[in-house]
Amino acid sequence: MIDHPLRGEPLPPEAYALFGYLAQRGGCMRLPPIVRHLRLEPADLVAAMTELAERYWITIVWRPSAPGTPDDAPRPYTDIDRLVTTRFGRRKYRTTWPQV
Repeated sequence: MIDHPLRGEPLPPEAYALFGYLAQRGGCMRLPPIVRHLRLEPADLVAAMTELAERYWITIVWRPSAPGTPDDAPRPYTDIDRLVTTRFGRRKYRTTWPQV
């Protein structure tokens, strides 16, 4: 059993923008169109993806690694194939609104 607080920290605005764009576009997109549309700084985009992935709102689908590379080697974010929303994330997005 996982012990999560009932109300967690609110998401940053970049994470809401990223998830909202994914939800509008069917829940699954490749990374270059997201980067083009949102026009976020790379550090902000990585922080938003990491925050959403840690909260299980999205799944990051990686491209297959090159043969012979170790499994525990860090991979660059250019190896991301697509971002996919999860059922949990779609449900939480509809019931969670930014605190103004």
